[in-house]
Amino acid sequence: MKKVLVLLVFTLPLLSCINIFADYTTPGTSVSWNLNDLVTNSGGTVTFSGGNYLINSNLTVASSDTIKILTNATVKLALNVVFKIRGVIIASPPDSIKITSIDTAQKFSEMRIDTSSSSILQKVIYEYSFNGLRISDCSPLINLCIIRNNCFGNSATTAPAINLFRSDAVISNSLLFHNYKVAIGGGANIPNAPQILNNLIIENNYANANASQINLGQSGPGTTVIRGNTIRGLYINSGGIAVLPVGTFNVIIENNNIRKNRYGIALNGSVNAIIRGNIIDSNNIQGSPNLGGSGLNFVGSGITAKVSKNIIRWNLWGVTLQSNAAPVFGDLSISDTNFVGMNQIHSNSNSGIFYDFYNNTPNPIKAENNFWGTMNQDSVEAHIFHQPDSSAFGMVDYLPLWAPVGVTALNTGIPEEFMLYDAYPNPFNPVTTIKFDISSNSDVKIFVYDITGRQTAILIDQNLNPGKYSVNFNASNLASGIYFYKLQTEGFISAKKLVLIK
Repeated sequence: MKKVLVLLVFTLPLLSCINIFADYTTPGTSVSWNLNDLVTNSGGTVTFSGGNYLINSNLTVASSDTIKILTNATVKLALNVVFKIRGVIIASPPDSIKITSIDTAQKFSEMRIDTSSSSILQKVIYEYSFNGLRISDCSPLINLCIIRNNCFGNSATTAPAINLFRSDAVISNSLLFHNYKVAIGGGANIPNAPQILNNLIIENNYANANASQINLGQSGPGTTVIRGNTIRGLYINSGGIAVLPVGTFNVIIENNNIRKNRYGIALNGSVNAIIRGNIIDSNNIQGSPNLGGSGLNFVGSGITAKVSKNIIRWNLWGVTLQSNAAPVFGDLSISDTNFVGMNQIHSNSNSGIFYDFYNNTPNPIKAENNFWGTMNQDSVEAHIFHQPDSSAFGMVDYLPLWAPVGVTALNTGIPEEFMLYDAYPNPFNPVTTIKFDISSNSDVKIFVYDITGRQTAILIDQNLNPGKYSVNFNASNLASGIYFYKLQTEGFISAKKLVLIK
């Protein structure tokens, strides 16, 4: 019998083909490195290929170390990779840094700025992460960035694109767009006090979940400021700003444009708020008045809110109050300008009925010195729902009414000096015209006060170019008597007397 020799051949893969990298932490010796230093020292965790920096496994910047990215770059991260900053990252290129996934269908986990101090992300495009940009126990500057297409597939309740945890981060001049759920958020019981300034926050909540574009909870030691943002929705379950703290939330919400969301601003619980100068309109995209559509919604006896100088219009409901909420929309007995009223609340309707103000609480509400779309008191009454409509509702004190005025530029050249002219007519009843000259670009205020010094009206509070101007003052809500009007700019103050005779 012949013996058959059987050769067993095993094929081994070449080691160079195995795409396995160890995690890497920078040395912790106060190094200040750039991306090329990471390529040199990280043992393959960071590589450079095809013009891109690739982070192939978890990368941690140690607490004493700094990473600086000061040139334009594209940084791509592998599936499930975490880029953790415990030290400092300074990302501030001439044009942009893109932080993205190697394969956008297989997302990296997150970039996490964790206990870091003095970090800056500027001109950074951050996209296609699973958990968003996570900021924990630190307060970096995030400026001129684009945060988009994050958290897709993440089924967490909020999964914010910028996820705050005990942070007072400054988020400014940035675009937050098309993220899966919340754009900027923090847990209900997590103390945060971010500054959210001058951002474009649009069309987030692609998941169409019951979520707002900004969603925050308990305050940190400071006050949250949400100022100068455009917050515009697209998906019908998406709200504008929502707050539901476990604990207390302190916030200033001012000069924002909040449009085309399911609702504009919803505050629930223990909230101390100043809400002023916002345009809150067309928050009606879901279309169901039983499920939303309020420009402003306040819930709970813990609400302490001062609401002034807002434009609230074209929502399904203008203002809705529930569960003993008692914000102040104007109280002329208090000299603080946050109580001046001067809100424009009108044209909010659903089911063929105008609902500009709905006090679904037993509390009396102060809403003096506002404009309700008309100076006819009967028409105003028809748009406000309070005790005359149901004995269960508290009264809304909406008198006196206020008529908004506009400043008119007079086409008569540029003056050589600041000047405030005598009003005409004077004495007057109830309207007079005030002319004034502005010789250089200035922040201009004209306000009216009575003989006791109590401010009764703000006619102008805005920046004006050099020119000659006029403004009308309607005193239909004031009693006969002597008043004064004052022009105040940078470096110039002038006051004159008015006599109102009715």
